[in-house]
Amino acid sequence: MENENLEEPVLHYTHEADVFRTRVFGIQDGLIGVGAIALGAAGYSQDPLLVLVTGLIATIAQAFSMGIGEYISTRVRNQIIENEIRKERYEIEKYPEKEKEELKQFYLSKGLPEKEAEEIAERLMKNKDVVLHEMMIHELKLFPEEFEKPVKLGFIMALYLIIGGLIPLIPFILSLFIKIPFVFSIVSSIILVLLTLGVFGSMTSKYTGLNKLRGAFEQIGTGLLALIGSYIGGVIIGYFLPIHVAI
Repeated sequence: MENENLEEPVLHYTHEADVFRTRVFGIQDGLIGVGAIALGAAGYSQDPLLVLVTGLIATIAQAFSMGIGEYISTRVRNQIIENEIRKERYEIEKYPEKEKEELKQFYLSKGLPEKEAEEIAERLMKNKDVVLHEMMIHELKLFPEEFEKPVKLGFIMALYLIIGGLIPLIPFILSLFIKIPFVFSIVSSIILVLLTLGVFGSMTSKYTGLNKLRGAFEQIGTGLLALIGSYIGGVIIGYFLPIHVAI
């Protein structure tokens, strides 16, 4: 078989998926979300301080909103799971024969003979925790041990969003201390964002199984579209609503 020829054992990363998803989502939202806002401001104004302040405000606001949003969504998901588990535990306590029959049907659907399925179900019913675990897997399709704590994911989301949000602002921060052409700051900001997106896109191949280059270019392509589109949008707004008119 193909797997027998592999030099390294096949590894599974489902237990890391929740945290990695949050990290990628956080840093991607910082890079693209804040980066797009900063470049939109750059297209609107040639003032690096305005771009920096706009980007910092966007970073702070999104860190709070996305971090809290991740916490709430994860908490609600866990509450739903816990409620389903409570209901299933109640059924096991009050309707053991019904649950035993459901177990039997699960094993029959797997191709076991009826007598063997009956024996397994009978044996498992002696341990309610085992029955609950089987019901979670086969009936509810729930694997709560794979899910992380809401507070942890909310913190990770906010932290990685701040990291991602600061990266596109680095050239504009430097331009306040070093004389750098404004266009150089814009180009540098775009390059930094795209390089970081490419690195994280490549890293996702560990979990998605995709080719590293494909993962990198998918991230770079979507990021480039957002950044250039936002910059052009800022230029258009600046043309029709110049900063001295807005003030």
